[in-house]
Amino acid sequence: MKKSTRALVGMVLIDALVMLGAAYMVVQTRTGAWHAPDPAAAISTITSVAGGVVGVVTAVLLVAFFTHRRKGN
Repeated sequence: MKKSTRALVGMVLIDALVMLGAAYMVVQTRTGAWHAPDPAAAISTITSVAGGVVGVVTAVLLVAFFTHRRKGN
């Protein structure tokens, strides 16, 4: 498997794991299994942080993808 393909597959897997983790935390907060003083604010924070992480991971791995593709890997 080429390095550029690995970068794309890694990006998709990491993004999926982050989103699954965020969804799990939102469900736990919404159902009351995790206690938060303000559940709406907690859910908003969880989704904001997860979105930021996905954005950073995607940006870094897309740069890696294009760098490897340009080098012929």
